[in-house]
Amino acid sequence: MKHRIAVIVALTAFIGSAAPALALAPPGTLEYEPSYYEGHEVVIQIPAAKSSNPHQAHFACFALGPDLARSSRAASEPPLYVILAPGATQVACPDGTLRHDHVLSTVPGSPGYTGAWRIVLATPGAAFDASTMPYTSVDAVLTGVAAGELVLTDTGIDFVAPVAGGS
Repeated sequence: MKHRIAVIVALTAFIGSAAPALALAPPGTLEYEPSYYEGHEVVIQIPAAKSSNPHQAHFACFALGPDLARSSRAASEPPLYVILAPGATQVACPDGTLRHDHVLSTVPGSPGYTGAWRIVLATPGAAFDASTMPYTSVDAVLTGVAAGELVLTDTGIDFVAPVAGGS
Protein backbone atom coordinates (compact mmCIF):
# COMPACT_ATOMS: atom_id res chain seq x y z
CA MET A 1 0.00 0.00 0.00
CA LYS A 2 2.86 2.40 0.83
CA HIS A 3 4.34 1.77 -2.64
CA ARG A 4 1.00 2.52 -4.35
CA ILE A 5 0.66 5.78 -2.41
CA ALA A 6 4.25 6.72 -3.32
CA VAL A 7 3.49 6.02 -7.01
CA ILE A 8 0.34 8.16 -6.91
CA VAL A 9 2.22 11.01 -5.21
CA ALA A 10 5.07 10.74 -7.74
CA LEU A 11 2.67 10.69 -10.70
CA THR A 12 0.79 13.69 -9.34
CA ALA A 13 4.03 15.63 -8.86
CA PHE A 14 5.27 14.61 -12.31
CA ILE A 15 2.03 15.61 -14.03
CA GLY A 16 2.00 18.94 -12.24
CA SER A 17 5.61 19.69 -13.11
CA ALA A 18 5.29 18.48 -16.70
CA ALA A 19 2.10 20.33 -17.60
CA PRO A 20 3.82 23.51 -18.84
CA ALA A 21 6.25 21.48 -20.96
CA LEU A 22 3.42 19.47 -22.48
CA ALA A 23 1.67 22.67 -23.53
CA LEU A 24 4.78 23.80 -25.44
CA ALA A 25 4.88 20.81 -27.77
CA PRO A 26 4.07 21.56 -31.42
CA PRO A 27 0.44 20.74 -32.25
CA GLY A 28 -0.12 17.30 -33.71
CA THR A 29 3.29 15.86 -32.85
CA LEU A 30 2.44 14.00 -29.66
CA GLU A 31 0.82 10.59 -29.45
CA TYR A 32 -0.84 9.68 -26.14
CA GLU A 33 -1.46 6.00 -25.48
CA PRO A 34 -3.06 4.21 -22.54
CA SER A 35 -0.93 1.72 -20.62
CA TYR A 36 -1.25 -0.35 -17.47
CA TYR A 37 0.97 -0.14 -14.40
CA GLU A 38 0.27 -2.29 -11.33
CA GLY A 39 -3.41 -2.64 -12.15
CA HIS A 40 -4.04 1.03 -12.97
CA GLU A 41 -4.27 2.77 -16.30
CA VAL A 42 -1.70 5.48 -17.03
CA VAL A 43 -0.92 7.40 -20.20
CA ILE A 44 2.38 7.48 -22.06
CA GLN A 45 3.38 10.25 -24.44
CA ILE A 46 5.28 9.35 -27.61
CA PRO A 47 7.09 12.51 -28.76
CA ALA A 48 7.13 13.17 -32.50
CA ALA A 49 5.24 9.95 -33.29
CA LYS A 50 3.08 11.90 -35.73
CA SER A 51 6.08 13.60 -37.32
CA SER A 52 7.23 12.87 -40.86
CA ASN A 53 10.85 12.71 -39.68
CA PRO A 54 12.44 9.72 -41.48
CA HIS A 55 14.77 9.01 -38.54
CA GLN A 56 12.04 7.60 -36.31
CA ALA A 57 11.83 4.09 -34.96
CA HIS A 58 8.93 2.11 -36.42
CA PHE A 59 7.16 -1.06 -35.42
CA ALA A 60 4.52 -2.25 -37.91
CA CYS A 61 2.21 0.74 -38.50
CA PHE A 62 3.41 2.58 -35.39
CA ALA A 63 5.85 5.51 -35.49
CA LEU A 64 7.68 5.51 -32.17
CA GLY A 65 9.46 8.85 -32.23
CA PRO A 66 13.25 9.14 -31.97
CA ASP A 67 15.14 5.99 -32.97
CA LEU A 68 17.47 5.10 -30.08
CA ALA A 69 19.05 2.14 -31.89
CA ARG A 70 22.18 4.09 -32.81
CA SER A 71 22.52 5.97 -29.53
CA SER A 72 24.83 4.92 -26.75
CA ARG A 73 22.87 4.40 -23.57
CA ALA A 74 24.41 4.00 -20.13
CA ALA A 75 21.98 1.24 -19.18
CA SER A 76 19.39 -0.99 -20.78
CA GLU A 77 15.86 0.33 -20.87
CA PRO A 78 13.14 -1.15 -18.65
CA PRO A 79 10.62 -3.32 -20.51
CA LEU A 80 7.32 -2.10 -21.87
CA TYR A 81 5.30 -5.25 -22.50
CA VAL A 82 3.11 -5.07 -25.60
CA ILE A 83 0.34 -7.64 -25.16
CA LEU A 84 -0.58 -8.54 -28.73
CA ALA A 85 -3.41 -10.99 -28.09
CA PRO A 86 -7.17 -11.44 -28.52
CA GLY A 87 -9.00 -9.36 -25.93
CA ALA A 88 -6.58 -6.41 -26.06
CA THR A 89 -8.35 -3.05 -26.17
CA GLN A 90 -5.90 -0.16 -25.77
CA VAL A 91 -4.16 0.62 -29.09
CA ALA A 92 -4.40 -0.50 -32.74
CA CYS A 93 -3.26 0.45 -36.22
CA PRO A 94 -5.58 2.89 -38.02
CA ASP A 95 -7.19 -0.05 -39.85
CA GLY A 96 -7.94 -1.82 -36.54
CA THR A 97 -5.26 -4.49 -36.86
CA LEU A 98 -2.56 -5.30 -34.31
CA ARG A 99 -4.76 -4.31 -31.36
CA HIS A 100 -2.68 -4.49 -28.20
CA ASP A 101 -2.31 -3.40 -24.59
CA HIS A 102 0.76 -1.93 -22.88
CA VAL A 103 2.10 -2.95 -19.47
CA LEU A 104 4.78 -0.69 -17.99
CA SER A 105 7.47 -1.99 -15.68
CA THR A 106 8.09 1.34 -13.91
CA VAL A 107 6.72 4.87 -13.57
CA PRO A 108 8.12 8.22 -12.38
CA GLY A 109 9.38 7.91 -8.82
CA SER A 110 10.00 4.16 -9.14
CA PRO A 111 13.41 2.51 -9.54
CA GLY A 112 14.65 2.32 -13.13
CA TYR A 113 12.28 4.89 -14.61
CA THR A 114 13.86 6.96 -17.39
CA GLY A 115 10.97 7.63 -19.78
CA ALA A 116 12.60 5.28 -22.32
CA TRP A 117 11.57 1.66 -22.89
CA ARG A 118 12.54 -1.64 -24.51
CA ILE A 119 9.57 -3.16 -26.36
CA VAL A 120 8.95 -6.77 -25.34
CA LEU A 121 6.12 -8.51 -27.20
CA ALA A 122 3.83 -10.80 -25.24
CA THR A 123 1.88 -13.07 -27.59
CA PRO A 124 -0.46 -15.98 -26.92
CA GLY A 125 1.15 -19.19 -25.69
CA ALA A 126 -0.25 -22.72 -25.84
CA ALA A 127 -2.42 -22.17 -22.73
CA PHE A 128 -3.69 -18.68 -23.67
CA ASP A 129 -7.30 -17.94 -22.75
CA ALA A 130 -8.75 -14.58 -23.84
CA SER A 131 -10.85 -14.49 -20.65
CA THR A 132 -7.65 -13.76 -18.70
CA MET A 133 -7.31 -10.43 -20.50
CA PRO A 134 -6.34 -7.78 -19.69
CA TYR A 135 -2.96 -8.31 -18.08
CA THR A 136 -2.49 -5.11 -16.09
CA SER A 137 0.79 -5.57 -14.23
CA VAL A 138 4.25 -7.03 -14.76
CA ASP A 139 3.45 -9.70 -12.17
CA ALA A 140 0.39 -10.73 -14.20
CA VAL A 141 2.44 -10.86 -17.41
CA LEU A 142 5.17 -12.97 -15.80
CA THR A 143 2.58 -15.26 -14.19
CA GLY A 144 1.01 -15.66 -17.64
CA VAL A 145 4.41 -16.56 -19.09
CA ALA A 146 5.03 -19.14 -16.34
CA ALA A 147 1.60 -20.68 -17.00
CA GLY A 148 2.19 -20.92 -20.76
CA GLU A 149 -0.46 -18.29 -21.48
CA LEU A 150 2.03 -15.79 -22.94
CA VAL A 151 5.34 -15.97 -24.79
CA LEU A 152 7.80 -13.06 -24.57
CA THR A 153 9.92 -11.80 -27.48
CA ASP A 154 12.45 -8.99 -27.06
CA THR A 155 12.12 -6.81 -30.17
CA GLY A 156 15.39 -4.96 -29.59
CA ILE A 157 13.46 -1.70 -30.09
CA ASP A 158 14.15 1.11 -27.62
CA PHE A 159 12.08 4.28 -27.70
CA VAL A 160 11.13 7.28 -25.59
CA ALA A 161 7.61 7.55 -24.14
CA PRO A 162 7.40 9.31 -20.78
CA VAL A 163 4.45 8.67 -18.49
CA ALA A 164 2.29 11.77 -18.88
CA GLY A 165 -0.63 10.98 -16.60
CA GLY A 166 -2.50 8.33 -14.73
CA SER A 167 -5.32 7.34 -12.48
